[in-house]
Amino acid sequence: MLPEVIAIGGIYLPIFLGFLAATAVLYLALRWVLLRVHAYRAFWHPALAGAAVFVILLSSLLLVFGP
Repeated sequence: MLPEVIAIGGIYLPIFLGFLAATAVLYLALRWVLLRVHAYRAFWHPALAGAAVFVILLSSLLLVFGP
C-alpha cells in the first residue's frame, strides 16, 4: 500500500506529485522518440496531441500503481 503523502525535508507533498514527476520523465522519453520518427506530423495540433499523451500516461500510471 502506498503512503498518502511524501515527506521531503519536513515538507509534506501529495503522492500525486510523485506520479506527475514519473509521468513527466516517461513523457519526455516518449516525446523524444515520437519526434525522431516524425509522428507529430500526423496530428492536426501537435501540442494538443502531446497533452493527450501526457494524460494517457498519467492515467495509466495511476491505474497500475495508484492507491
